[in-house]
Amino acid sequence: MTHLMLSLPPRNTAAQLVPDLTALLDVLFILLVFLLLTAAVKLNMLDVTLPDTGKNTSTPVQQADVQVLSIRLEHNKLQYALEKESFTTLNEAINALKNSKESLPLYLAVDQQVPSGELVKLLAKLSAEKYQVANILVKSD
Repeated sequence: MTHLMLSLPPRNTAAQLVPDLTALLDVLFILLVFLLLTAAVKLNMLDVTLPDTGKNTSTPVQQADVQVLSIRLEHNKLQYALEKESFTTLNEAINALKNSKESLPLYLAVDQQVPSGELVKLLAKLSAEKYQVANILVKSD
């Protein structure tokens, strides 16, 4: 009868004392990626200084040497007007502004109820058409 014996590798006590660093390295890698992504964010901000106006001060809108484009919110719909002519869409108002042959400074008269996003769209459209706004007048209720 032949005896077969299994031989086991000799016990190495030094190999048993080495900790498994896989979980620690995973956490450090995630932390490193998080810090790199959040530290590289650069905020582009534009400093805007608004003039101090009291309730008793007002700027006359009816001046002979300016064009006034007004925007107001009426019945949850935006209404545009150039001088005394009304328009229902922004494109109609911009086309009327293009058709006016005058090269006067442009004032914007904006109702306070108009959403700021619509005002930004108006300013972007005017900028795309190469119009510079001389003044923005805000009417509060």
